[in-house]
Amino acid sequence: MRFLIAFSALLAYASASAILAPYALGINAGDAQAAAINHNVAAQDTARAIGEGQLRAAEAAVQYNTEAVRQAAETNRDIHENAYWNGVAASQNVVAAAQSQAAALSGIAAARAGHWAGVAPVGVAPLGVAPYGIAPYGLGLGHGLAHW
Repeated sequence: MRFLIAFSALLAYASASAILAPYALGINAGDAQAAAINHNVAAQDTARAIGEGQLRAAEAAVQYNTEAVRQAAETNRDIHENAYWNGVAASQNVVAAAQSQAAALSGIAAARAGHWAGVAPVGVAPLGVAPYGIAPYGLGLGHGLAHW
């Protein structure tokens, strides 16, 4: 705003000097009037150029801010999208780990069941020789109880 006031004062001084110059130098009235018109046109052109420059600067600032907001929104979207897919992958990893654990436990149970298949159940084998050694009361003590 101070610039515009100073610019207006400068224009006024230039216009006044153009108007008063003919009296000091003895220039005719038509030339003085033409000079005054030229100065007024130049002042208007300068003022218009300043206004257009300010308008272009304002438009550039708006474009810059718009682009900055768009980039921030895109970055934010990317961060949330990556977080979502990382969460999905983590959930799938947990499910896969649980399935692996269930399969391992099932395999262990099947192996243990197969391990005990050769041992006589309680009360079936009388005292005496059973697979893998002596089996009191039908239990093959040397066969697998130590593993449990």
